[in-house]
Amino acid sequence: MKISRRSFLAASALLPAQSALAAQAVETGWPSALLMATGRPGGVYDIYGAAWGKIAQASSGVAVAYRATGGSAADILLIEQGAAQLGMTTVTVANQARTGTGHWTAGVKFSNFRALFPIFPSILQIVTLASSGITSLAGLGNRVIGVGPDGGSGSAAVPDILASIGVIPSDMPTADYGAQLRDMLAGRIDACAFIGAPPLPAITAVAETKQLGVIGFTPAEAKQVARATPGMTAMTLPPGTFPRQSMAIASVGTANFAIGAANLPDALVRAITLATMHNQANLEKVVPAAGLFTQSAGVLPGDMTFHPGAASALRSLGIEIPAALVVR
Repeated sequence: MKISRRSFLAASALLPAQSALAAQAVETGWPSALLMATGRPGGVYDIYGAAWGKIAQASSGVAVAYRATGGSAADILLIEQGAAQLGMTTVTVANQARTGTGHWTAGVKFSNFRALFPIFPSILQIVTLASSGITSLAGLGNRVIGVGPDGGSGSAAVPDILASIGVIPSDMPTADYGAQLRDMLAGRIDACAFIGAPPLPAITAVAETKQLGVIGFTPAEAKQVARATPGMTAMTLPPGTFPRQSMAIASVGTANFAIGAANLPDALVRAITLATMHNQANLEKVVPAAGLFTQSAGVLPGDMTFHPGAASALRSLGIEIPAALVVR
């Protein structure tokens, strides 16, 4: 059994559109406020998180505040520490967290976060100046490659992705997306390898005025990454993803999930999940990459388990959630 993007779209189509959500009184036993961990400017988590938070607040009556983070790994860490209650992550980073295998986990297994619902795919977007002479993944060897914010999917997963195909850069510094792209333009780094919903706003802003090269994967390279990196699968950047991109670029990617703390009340999580599903079409307007979800092989949450309240909401929409994936 698996949860497909088609199932989610079909379920959403059966629900009445809600152009305005009526705020309700906070239920007894619910927190008065929630903190949502999001992401850094130039990415997508901060954009999607703000839209999702408005829906969550209006539908539950619980105030939602935001904290900008590095992204997927940082969001999990904040929920694990009890410093945030909502966030977003990728299946690949969630797998690292559950198994303690990511370098950022220091071998610790994290278990206090739960999947709520899949939101959009993240695709590895590797860009360089067209004048750099780098035209393949092999050309990234012994180069300085920016991997995005510390705590994001890029910093957590790109080193393993490149190593799995035998590519070892000389350095992989972390910083905000825009800062690393500026470093690339100035010649301080050779390329940027960011994982996010395409097109990442920071890359698009640069591509409007600068000619960028987009580095793709061969079928064999994509298959090797999928074998070596749980949660990663072959995906494609369609023509026109970036300005002046005339052809499709093969890459790899992973599904993103909204996540929440395991101790959140079931009824609260159910209300937030249902409201989000009612407004799926509006969220796709905010993050168009949600329409690319059909490229993923499936959107099961890997080693992540569902919050019971989220599972109840999704099942009420006719979406099958295996019992083994629902954990208090």
